Amino acid sequence: MKHALLSPVLAALLLAACQYESPLGAARDISIDTAVLGLWEAIGDEGKAPKKNDRLMILKFSDSEYLLHYPVGNDGLYYRAYPIEIGAISCVQLQVIGTKDGAPKADEKKLFHVVSYQLADGELAIKKLNPELVHEGLKTRAELVQSFLEHQDDERLFTDPDRFRRSAE
Repeated sequence: MKHALLSPVLAALLLAACQYESPLGAARDISIDTAVLGLWEAIGDEGKAPKKNDRLMILKFSDSEYLLHYPVGNDGLYYRAYPIEIGAISCVQLQVIGTKDGAPKADEKKLFHVVSYQLADGELAIKKLNPELVHEGLKTRAELVQSFLEHQDDERLFTDPDRFRRSAE
């Protein structure tokens, strides 16, 4: 992988668990969920404090796209995100669009991530697509969709929840 500048940042990111070269779904006119817009701060796992300044900013870019910045600060990445539906599953496709230094270089692969989320009791839980079920080595959208649909009924399709609450700032 040719991410000399991005790889240290990606390793620490919420969404770096599974990266794909192709998107699972194409952008469509599915409306964004305005309830998730705003500044969120991480909730630490039981018995552990969250990382200092581990915050996620979710902004409305259009009626069908979000702009995400994570982690908020100089080391964060910017993502284009949009709701998708694959089979009977609603989720969100994310695409890395750059850092404070600009867009990825032309020779870097475009990175895509897929997450699902649940908003309940003031807590935003974001789960990542499980690479054990939908392998990140799959190259084409068709391969990704086929693998995703084969596992759409598996409760492990999305794993590793990261939890956030609205920031008081």
